[in-house]
Amino acid sequence: MNKKTMFLLLLVMTVAVTYFLYKEPLSVEKRAAVEADMAKQSDTYPATPVWWSDGEVIAVGMLPRANGEKRNDSAQELCKLLWKHGVNRTVVEMYDILKIQESDDWELIGAADCRREG
Repeated sequence: MNKKTMFLLLLVMTVAVTYFLYKEPLSVEKRAAVEADMAKQSDTYPATPVWWSDGEVIAVGMLPRANGEKRNDSAQELCKLLWKHGVNRTVVEMYDILKIQESDDWELIGAADCRREG
């Protein structure tokens, strides 16, 4: 194989890999819509969101349950809100908002995988 053919082959492979691996970042509009819906439910989501990583992970501060039970069901409910706005590749993590406020200790109290095709 000559250099020109090798270069073209590498170029085509690079474009193909980039095409398949690239994920469009979550739009500002979708983020704003999700956050607005969460703000309407301030009793449920007192801190909206604590942290959001490019639409891949959303961390939400919530009050812990008195019995220490995990809030996976609350995280799953947030999945429904995300899906309503077309956000389909996000993992939800719920953290104890009281511990974050007191000591910056991020204790995971619930989670849900909201990733789906579409």
